[in-house]
Amino acid sequence: MADWMFDAPAGLKDFRDPKDWHRAMEKEARDIIAILAASSLGVDEATSDQIEAERDKLAYVDPTRTAPPETAETVPIQPWNGFPRAVSRKAPWKEYPPVDGDPDGNYRAVEHLGEDDHRAGVFVDRHDRVLHLPVRDRQDEYLEWAVRRDDQRRITKITFVAEGYDYFSELFEHDEGRVLELYKDFTGQRDLKVDDLRAKDGIYRRLKDGSTITVAEPGGFNPRNRYNINPGIVHLSHRANSLGAEVNLAGVSGIIRKKGDGTRLDGTDAEKLLCCNRGGNPNRNSDPLISQQAYAQVLQSFRYTLANPVGLYVAGIEEKGLLLPDNKTKVPREWWNVVRGADLWDPDASRVLRLELEVPERENLTIEDLLIGGNKILFPGQVAELLSVHLFVTRWKRGDASVGPEVKCDATCCRKGALLESSDGSCSDGFQPAFPDLLPPKAAVAVAAAKPAAKTVAAVLPRSAFR
Repeated sequence: MADWMFDAPAGLKDFRDPKDWHRAMEKEARDIIAILAASSLGVDEATSDQIEAERDKLAYVDPTRTAPPETAETVPIQPWNGFPRAVSRKAPWKEYPPVDGDPDGNYRAVEHLGEDDHRAGVFVDRHDRVLHLPVRDRQDEYLEWAVRRDDQRRITKITFVAEGYDYFSELFEHDEGRVLELYKDFTGQRDLKVDDLRAKDGIYRRLKDGSTITVAEPGGFNPRNRYNINPGIVHLSHRANSLGAEVNLAGVSGIIRKKGDGTRLDGTDAEKLLCCNRGGNPNRNSDPLISQQAYAQVLQSFRYTLANPVGLYVAGIEEKGLLLPDNKTKVPREWWNVVRGADLWDPDASRVLRLELEVPERENLTIEDLLIGGNKILFPGQVAELLSVHLFVTRWKRGDASVGPEVKCDATCCRKGALLESSDGSCSDGFQPAFPDLLPPKAAVAVAAAKPAAKTVAAVLPRSAFR
């Protein structure tokens, strides 16, 4: 077994025993290899012997078992925009009539608090009591934000985070006090107690079909606690914004896919690829791009793994887009404060987890006095559009030009306007086949108005140990 240690995101030192985080990530890596081995063999679940037999054929590597060679290189993948593409695709928003600075309603819609990040149903505890646990359910690009306003409701500070809630769940399991300390620091609520962050009686999502999904075990961390929503933000809240989802997506994309006619999918269409491997939500900026770039490693005969420390990070800021009131001078870099992480101004190295934009008091300005595209900032989403997010992979060439196993597509998609939904062979009302060539002809997508609506990719939980 390779001598490998997973470090915490951005090299954070929150864990008293770093091995606790390592073990969590080790399980993630092991689970992905098991999924890929099963895919390669065409079985629902691979045995231990089968996994070992397939391990060295796969492009994706569990670094705890196969150490990257000294010749391996670590590179950032192409960054994606932090403003949710799904929000823009649903515009114009009927519930948000046109106003100055937000004609389509996007900037107001993205601030919505709700539970639509989960499949239709209700949250309940172990006593079957209904719980209301709204989060930033439209901020789904691994970037979320919160604002601070003055007495006149003007924006004085915007905080952006890219830290997965599952990191805090794991930390809570080993050191409740450290999580409480972080919450106090980032919310300003000094009278918080550990039990304010605890899911005393558990949290479960009861779906419309009667089945349930565990969100938090009784006594564990409540990732949807209200203190992460108001008065501030500590970590990501949207269900899909987890480190586990990142690992899952980068992993399941690491195997060559074949279309319905048996020919290889070339991966040039990122949405089509994601519909094929069903690894995430094709309506996001992030998921299709992550999948596509992982797939490109395989096509180019690379073996790869998510770079240590595994994390999702703010990649950079479009500086020229944010100007002082003179509409020509860039906002000073000093007004951007990196709270957790480092190297914000190096796009090839940035591992920023928590970032604040705040105008110094001496300037006698607020953020609303700053300009983007000649317009004053009325909504935090305007600034979010200037931020990008990325992750890193460590890769190395195979000894030959092989690409590993090739398997059929898991699914396809249907389209309604700009929106896509996952499908295993039929389209719900109003949707049309988007990529019918991904499945064999006999299973090709057909418009079936009489059939129940297919579940959207966004509603499918990631195949990950973290939920």
